[in-house]
Amino acid sequence: MQSPAELEVMTASSTPHSWQERFIQRYLLPSIAFAYVVAALWPACGLWLRSYSLTGGDVAGIGSATPVNLLLAALLFNTGLAVPLRDLFSLNNSVRVVSLGLSIRLTTGTLIILAALGMGLMFHGPLWDQILLGTILITIMPVANSSAGWAHHSEANVGLSMWLILISVLLSPWLVPGLLSLASWMTPAEMDASYQKLAQGYAGSFVMTWVIIPAVLGMGCRSLLMRHNYGDWKIVVKSVTYICLVLLNYANGSVSLPEVVRGGEGRLVSTSFLTATALCALLFAAAWVVGRLCRLTMRSRLSVMYSTAMSNTGVALVLSTTILPQAEALHLVVIFYTLLQHIGAGIVDQLDYCWRRVHLADSGRSLTNSSMMTTQPVSTTPSSERPTTQTGSQAAMMEPVAPNSKGS
Repeated sequence: MQSPAELEVMTASSTPHSWQERFIQRYLLPSIAFAYVVAALWPACGLWLRSYSLTGGDVAGIGSATPVNLLLAALLFNTGLAVPLRDLFSLNNSVRVVSLGLSIRLTTGTLIILAALGMGLMFHGPLWDQILLGTILITIMPVANSSAGWAHHSEANVGLSMWLILISVLLSPWLVPGLLSLASWMTPAEMDASYQKLAQGYAGSFVMTWVIIPAVLGMGCRSLLMRHNYGDWKIVVKSVTYICLVLLNYANGSVSLPEVVRGGEGRLVSTSFLTATALCALLFAAAWVVGRLCRLTMRSRLSVMYSTAMSNTGVALVLSTTILPQAEALHLVVIFYTLLQHIGAGIVDQLDYCWRRVHLADSGRSLTNSSMMTTQPVSTTPSSERPTTQTGSQAAMMEPVAPNSKGS
């Protein structure tokens, strides 16, 4: 006999919005890749999205109300809708998960920084010094806002992702300048000024305005207005998240990708790309390994992977291009990492999707075998969709750490 959870999985596959969810699931990553191609060839609209100000300039030191900033705020508001405020602050089972997630990010980031500094002791030169600075800058940036969007898209532990974003952003005004100053002690003397300039140029007010406040408003709106009917709005929320991710990546790519397409020094481009690729792969792999060792559930492990490997490269790119406009290798490392972290997130998302399909198929076969010994009819058609026994919001802060059992 089927459990209520199994019946809900089977029913979910026939919902009217299933084709829309399949479309978003299948074409999000290709859409982002296409957005980068368009940004490289036709960047004018992306530059307009970044530069046009609805307020005519900066407002009280928090930046300008550009379309990109509004898209960023919409993305975080939309993601906040997936987490009821009461669940976010229901810490009975989530303190350990949040602490583990934050510890994994800090531990993995520290190991990457130490490895980069160790490599810096063996290799010298302007190119490597800039690449080393780019690696450190990416690693110490706050968690990328889009990591919550990917967690929402994957129906992972969105609450954990939101907590990691909020905590990393709140700590960043102290951590980012402090870690940059600390890293400068182990770099060549001629690079010390660059580290110090970046440390002084970082400010958290912008992120507070366009990230934290919209996310909190989204969670409040969910708790007050969508407490009982969020399921009716779920596909709309996912669609808006899809649009925001694609447009934001197009706008960010339009800054420097045209220069890469027009050509340049081959060694500079290839070295920057290989460095960004290695860094992205190491961060995703390290987060997966540490999450598995800590026995996190798959939903929490996905959120930790997104939050660990995806950094706020938008802030890093603004800092590097504004304060160090001549550091081409630094810019390219950040640009390539911006592309690769979304590709990495898409690969992780697709692997998880395939794993779920195999798991559901195995479950269907098990139910078929058990039905041969009973008179109860059992449906054996596995759903091709993601399991929806828990939405991202329902699973947000309610996933405990998997217990340690014999034989596992």
